[in-house]
Amino acid sequence: MHATTLQPTPTTLLFPVYLEGSCNLVIWVWGVNVMCISTHRIVGICTVSQQEHRVAQTRELECTKLVLPAVLARGLVVSEVAHDYQPAVTKFVTDELKCLNSYDTWHGTKNVAKMMGKIAKGKVSCKDVTWFPQLADKMKCTKVHLYWCMRNCDGTAEDLQVRILNISNHYQGNHLSCHQDSPCRSPLYECKKVKLTNPMAIDVYSKTLKKTLIYRYAKYYCRCRDTFWVESFNHQLLSYLPKRIHFGTRTFVMRMYLAVMDWNENTQRSYTSERFCPVLRRPDRHIASKVLVAKKFNFVRNVWQKYVAQCRYSLQPLLGAEPESESLETIEIPDPFEEDGDVVSEDDEMLCEDDEMLGEDDEMLGEDDEMLGEDDEMLG
Repeated sequence: MHATTLQPTPTTLLFPVYLEGSCNLVIWVWGVNVMCISTHRIVGICTVSQQEHRVAQTRELECTKLVLPAVLARGLVVSEVAHDYQPAVTKFVTDELKCLNSYDTWHGTKNVAKMMGKIAKGKVSCKDVTWFPQLADKMKCTKVHLYWCMRNCDGTAEDLQVRILNISNHYQGNHLSCHQDSPCRSPLYECKKVKLTNPMAIDVYSKTLKKTLIYRYAKYYCRCRDTFWVESFNHQLLSYLPKRIHFGTRTFVMRMYLAVMDWNENTQRSYTSERFCPVLRRPDRHIASKVLVAKKFNFVRNVWQKYVAQCRYSLQPLLGAEPESESLETIEIPDPFEEDGDVVSEDDEMLCEDDEMLGEDDEMLGEDDEMLGEDDEMLG
């Protein structure tokens, strides 16, 4: 069952951020999806159980070897694959598939704050030795600078590395290499952060920037690819595959297909208005949130009609009919989701009879109340 149909045009694909799994007893099933970066629709899906592949460390690579060739076999041209930091997947994409490889920006900056914490805070006895007070206010802003460098580089690894190293110069007050449109190029600019003047702090800060994944693998981060939409799909997948429930292999695959069809039908919906919601960590700030139109579930009707058509078509030889020209697409299937006022089921008739019986009981109760009232008058 194909969730979507795309034309064979050049397509950039996003590989999943992580694998979504569910287990039933000792059977683990892992699913991998491939999403188009332009349409944000799932164009390929693959599941691998623990019985099929026992090694957890290489299971993501095994899924990659299954799902990407399947996508290519459908006529789609894969030009680039974006995923989190997985060297084995990178080698397969670049060496065997001959495609561009990119790493997810969020995973690239995930450990930057932790690396900065080692040189920005610590014991008092290690002050100005292993950590420096001048770097204490640069833990979060360094991560923001790295995002800016990836987004504004010219798409080459060399330019990205130059921009990353310029972060240290920026906090030293040297803005000659900063972007020409940056506010720091103005003569009236005043940096709110503590200026770097300690030579040891500058040297440690520069070495830390060179140790980041973004600097070391700049050729995989210079295109600034993120897997935000894959994360969104993984969040929606929990509605069909909650982690607290253990599913078998067939049920797991069925629910994953339903989630894919739901996503492909409702992704990039239009919105009716915008509302501003307060930020939990910053109550003084409000961010705009789009009010989307209601979701549609036409895929449920399509699945039902195809199932009924398949059953009817497969039973025709047993019933003595010849399916000469009639196919699955030409068989007319009554829509079970359309309301029909002329058709009354047996359950509806039983409900009507129950209502009549309840009405008679109410009348009998009313007569009993009248008789009790007369008895009260006589006693009075």
